[in-house]
Amino acid sequence: MRSLNPLITEDSDDRNRRFSFHPCETRSQATRNHPSQLARFFATAVATFLLCLPAAAQQKIPSSFFGLQMNSGTVARQPWPSVTFSRMRLWDSGVTWQEINTAEGVYDWTLLDEWLADAQANNVRILYTFGEVPTWASSNPNDSSCAANPGSCDPPKDLNADGSGSDQYWKDFVSALVNHNKKGMTGHITRWEIWNEGLGNPLRWKGTIAQLVRMAQDASAIIKAADSSALILNPTFGAQLRTSRDLLDQYLAAGGGKYTDAIAVHGYVCKQGSPGQPEDLVDYMGLSRVILAKYGQSHKQIWDTEASWGDTANSGFTDQDLQAAFLARFYLVHRSLGIARFYWYQWNNQLWGALWKPDPHDPRLPGTLLKPGIAYAQIYDWLVGARLNSACTAQGTVWTCGLSRPGGYHAEAIWDTAESCNQESCDTVEYTVGANYRQYRTLDGDTVPITDSKVPIGIKPILVENTK
Repeated sequence: MRSLNPLITEDSDDRNRRFSFHPCETRSQATRNHPSQLARFFATAVATFLLCLPAAAQQKIPSSFFGLQMNSGTVARQPWPSVTFSRMRLWDSGVTWQEINTAEGVYDWTLLDEWLADAQANNVRILYTFGEVPTWASSNPNDSSCAANPGSCDPPKDLNADGSGSDQYWKDFVSALVNHNKKGMTGHITRWEIWNEGLGNPLRWKGTIAQLVRMAQDASAIIKAADSSALILNPTFGAQLRTSRDLLDQYLAAGGGKYTDAIAVHGYVCKQGSPGQPEDLVDYMGLSRVILAKYGQSHKQIWDTEASWGDTANSGFTDQDLQAAFLARFYLVHRSLGIARFYWYQWNNQLWGALWKPDPHDPRLPGTLLKPGIAYAQIYDWLVGARLNSACTAQGTVWTCGLSRPGGYHAEAIWDTAESCNQESCDTVEYTVGANYRQYRTLDGDTVPITDSKVPIGIKPILVENTK
């Protein structure tokens, strides 16, 4: 649970308290139901189409593809992340509805202003995520089952189940936030996510679809009136979870697509006690794209606004080499699927996707960039400015993704999911590459000459290059 003192940061933030939306956690059989045969057919068809490489994936990869999330330690007393990224998402950052709007008509902008100032200083653009109804505004203020404060997952008390009602508490907060953002002298929020895990996580939202659509309608009107170029994202759904995809279907059927400029998804692939396999995202997105196509939403960008390997306390996934491999494979698969942005969760959370850890004696010092953090920096360099000229595909357990750049540069990212790592040692097998490739790069940042067209491949992707 998040500390009430912003100068004292927890390892976990409130995400680690209770999180049934996350597929790593134990769920009911209904939640874990396999898709029907018809859904499997359509998912397979879409996945096969995706192997042809979506048009979005063929474009030059922009720096905006790489997003990052940090907890409030970053603005309290820790240094700004040392890796390069151009987009950030404000969630578990100390700036939710209940943390800002502490009482009716009372707003505390202190932490938000610090985030906006740091974002401007580091040339980073912001996605703000709405969530957490204040207890004083909640329709069930004594509900202690919510992930954050009591009543935070219940709808506002002036919004009826059918979407009617004044919705004034919500409109007042959105208006105050938008006006404060517009008048600010530092960074500005230009992208807005309507509700964190509103489609499928009852610890975040227990209201109805009609209420979510009404809230999206009201927020969209307020935000667009202040900034016509702003982008609105839907309440997030979990691509892996059938129940969550079903709620996405209901939300779009109820007209939610009218208030959605880009599609927000959480791309976790983990299973109970396991981080899962990054490559599984191909099938999950296939199932999700069937729903988007059904409601004419296929032309909109897809943003994965939160994912990583999940909770290491649950999965025991603590080997840093395997974490580095997971991150690199996940970013490659995301791009191959045509996902426009991927916000990694979370830079300085020591249980969820940690890329860095603070100095134990003084958190203001540089701290330690972990192996997955080094891999983040490397995969950024591999991808930004390049184009995928072939989708990431597998032959057996070996995956390859083709890349190119102007001037005749060609490269392939290659990995083998049959290999593994243990205690800082990673297994590899010999693999033959094209004679045009002269060197390969590793996730540790090394560049190695290629001899006789042979390279060692393992669970950690390498990048073979023709060096032009």
